[in-house]
Amino acid sequence: MADIQIANIEQHPNGRLLFSVRAQASGGRMEFPIAVQDEGSAERNEVAALRSTLRFAEELAESVRLRLGL
Repeated sequence: MADIQIANIEQHPNGRLLFSVRAQASGGRMEFPIAVQDEGSAERNEVAALRSTLRFAEELAESVRLRLGL
């Protein structure tokens, strides 16, 4: 199972927040930015970043499966 860390790294004047998502798994390490709309609290912003990360991971997994012909 991967270890996931999220850090809020930037707040933009348009209400968008930029998070750095870091994932460490047995197969390697990955770090990427995720931008979300400010939800008004740190807890809700983290949930929004996690949901966005999950959607990204699901799309990535599907693309890899298609590329591999699975």
